[in-house]
Amino acid sequence: MIDDSHPLLSQPRFQPIENWDWSYRELSGIKIRYGLPRTRKAYRAITVIIGGLGDFGEQYFELSQDLDNRGIKPIIIDLPGQGGSGRYLKNPHKRHSAGFDELLRDLSILIDEVALSAAIDMENNHLRLPALMMGHSLGGHLALRYLAEYNKTSRGQTIFSAAALTAPMVRIKIVEKIPKLLRFGLIKLLGLNPTSYVPGGCDWSEQYRERSNLKGIFSQDEERAALQKAFFAHPEYGHLAIGSPTNKWLNDAVKSCKTLTRKNYLEQIKTPVFMGIAGDDQLVSNIAIREVASRIEGCELLEIEGAQHEILMEKDEYRSAFLDRFFTFIDNNVFNSPNDGKIFIQ
Repeated sequence: MIDDSHPLLSQPRFQPIENWDWSYRELSGIKIRYGLPRTRKAYRAITVIIGGLGDFGEQYFELSQDLDNRGIKPIIIDLPGQGGSGRYLKNPHKRHSAGFDELLRDLSILIDEVALSAAIDMENNHLRLPALMMGHSLGGHLALRYLAEYNKTSRGQTIFSAAALTAPMVRIKIVEKIPKLLRFGLIKLLGLNPTSYVPGGCDWSEQYRERSNLKGIFSQDEERAALQKAFFAHPEYGHLAIGSPTNKWLNDAVKSCKTLTRKNYLEQIKTPVFMGIAGDDQLVSNIAIREVASRIEGCELLEIEGAQHEILMEKDEYRSAFLDRFFTFIDNNVFNSPNDGKIFIQ
């Protein structure tokens, strides 16, 4: 039990599944936290979950229960610079970056070490369970780049059999609002002060999401929307708190978004991909998501009208719409394959 006296954090749906364990792997000088159940339970598949900007693993415990109940082993990775992972700067609230290319290399190493070993079939250690990837916002962006650049073992076997993304960060709305003639120069100018907060940025406080530019844009579910504040303000979980991104993070994010536009870049992805669009998203560009989806062969797209950015933290009607379609998607694209999607390890 996280805190049996807290009215929100004590709810069963926000608890870790049985035998949950957090571990750490240091890469590029930063400790990366990841969690999974340490159990002999026989699973049908594994899922690697990568959250959005400022996300932390505990907010995905409800999702991990949903997956576990379906026989899918969840593995949550806290991106470096946020959650329970190490920070880049002395001020732990500043969401900084060492570059998205380095981040992707480190993620690929962690996935090779953790996900592939977790996917070994308990009933036949010559087989590997199908591996799925789920990414939200920034995590969805990184998933797209990973699938385009890394999704193979050293022996050439495909690692992830399918991917599901919610509101992937293809383009950032606030950046899109800057006139094109000014955009490049402004981003470059901000880059001269790389460790400073982006304009309007600040440390986290209990009023962080009450500010006019952030209020009421993440989720309409009162309890799920309050989860971040409940954890960050809690004396045992204050280390999870994160504030705004730095100018360097923004610069790196814009560069990485440009990478997605390269000719034949996303067309390399042959993995089945399912994307959920939040109809009322105020943070990422839905137009850009549709453009990306059209470039990935067989990509399935679900637009959830009325949903805000954090689809998996939204009201049940929006959240369930995505998850129901997701489970159908993996049935059709993974579990209906020969041998339930399992492959022999080479």
